[in-house]
Amino acid sequence: MKMLNFACGARIAKGWENIDFSPIDKNVKKVNLLSQLPYKENYFDVAYSSHFLEHLTPENARKILAEIKRILKPNGILRIVVPDLENLCGNYLQSLNKLKPLIGGGG
Repeated sequence: MKMLNFACGARIAKGWENIDFSPIDKNVKKVNLLSQLPYKENYFDVAYSSHFLEHLTPENARKILAEIKRILKPNGILRIVVPDLENLCGNYLQSLNKLKPLIGGGG
């Protein structure tokens, strides 16, 4: 099974093809993720990325996802992890509500 971990950063997966803009390890291949990826069509069974897409413009996100689609086999698996904005906002509001009595915050 061929598996791609793109924009891996420090999350290097053993047995996977790990690629990143700026590799921090010899087990990571340097790849410009906003260009055509150096793999043939229908090459990978699985592609994975964690906390990468939220850093891109919508146009660049579409580009990389189109490339991932190109290199994934038919019925391949794509797993993407992005922050949960609802959870982050909820945590922020809970913290703010705890601080209101201390800082004299109104509504």
